[in-house]
Amino acid sequence: MNSVIGIVSCGLDGGRQFVTDTYIRAMETAGGIPLVIPCCQEACYPAFTRLCRGFLFCGGDDVSPLLFGEEPLTSQGRTDWNTDWFHLSFMRHVLKAGLPVLGICRGMQILNLALGGTIWQDLSLRPGPTLQHMQVSVSRSDPSHRITISNNSMLYDIYGNSCDVNSFHHQCVKKLGKGLRITATASDGVIEAIEADRPAFTAGVQWHPECMPERQEMLELFRFFVNAT
Repeated sequence: MNSVIGIVSCGLDGGRQFVTDTYIRAMETAGGIPLVIPCCQEACYPAFTRLCRGFLFCGGDDVSPLLFGEEPLTSQGRTDWNTDWFHLSFMRHVLKAGLPVLGICRGMQILNLALGGTIWQDLSLRPGPTLQHMQVSVSRSDPSHRITISNNSMLYDIYGNSCDVNSFHHQCVKKLGKGLRITATASDGVIEAIEADRPAFTAGVQWHPECMPERQEMLELFRFFVNAT
């Protein structure tokens, strides 16, 4: 029987919660049964972890800096306190429950923050030169830059030692959370993937594989995740 995978709400837009359709299609193609998880109160969390075998945390807006011990340093990015609080709280619940997790873009940053890490509020605050990580292209499926992958990682089993990815972010992981390790970087040193040393599948990627469905290796990440649930 196929695993039910909870796809956590990306956030609020005009009073409506939403999940971008590409996440649903990617999970469906990978053999999972997608179930959209709304932002709600903690009393709902146990029911969600009973229903689902794993959880996908999607991309979205910026994370409120106060939630990782900082005040705003730039005017970049929109935030929503209630969504941020839910994502962090629910991520911690899922990790405590020992269930598999895949985080994409913001979802990777939420994973890192939930384990005590921090993020750069904007790439311009990093020391040294930085690539353009917010690509401007005709299609979101267009590759933007190359990443280098560690050979002792789950990603290496899927992609080998490197691959080309798309890029739609202006924040990134700064200090790693507890139990996490870096498994891919861009040429400028920006962290592109993290994995956790725990029995259940736990990984985050900074790019958007769900937007590159014509590349089978990108869908393979979702298959790997579903098969681990």
